[in-house]
Amino acid sequence: MLVFTGLSRTAAEVAEAVIGNFSNKKADLRTMQQMVNRAIEILSSPGTDIVEFGRLLKETWTLKRSLSDRVSNDRVDNLFDVAERAGAIGGKLLGAGGGGFFVFYVENGRKASLREAMAAEGLQELRFHFDFEGTKVMVNV
Repeated sequence: MLVFTGLSRTAAEVAEAVIGNFSNKKADLRTMQQMVNRAIEILSSPGTDIVEFGRLLKETWTLKRSLSDRVSNDRVDNLFDVAERAGAIGGKLLGAGGGGFFVFYVENGRKASLREAMAAEGLQELRFHFDFEGTKVMVNV
């Protein structure tokens, strides 16, 4: 599920803080790179338990948060906790961090619970699907 946090930020400022910490975070960055390879493996291998992808999202979020104190904040941390309690197996902020969009992995039977929990926080799911034509916004109501 994709959820807008309601928080806007200047991604360049967050990215600048992260880049400033690169020399201290080389091991974490290497691990995150390996996680991308693992995600590709999970998503492209028939028969792989897709729940593992959700767990990988959570691990990635934990590492991403450690890159700079600008990547997350109290509101974002709270939203992640609410989502987990509502049934999300994992999730992470997209982009630089600090706000924007959360993507969560939640099994079908828990989607309604997550939607309700996000609505209680004043947020709404943005429905999406994958295609091979690239990114496009059709309708955002």
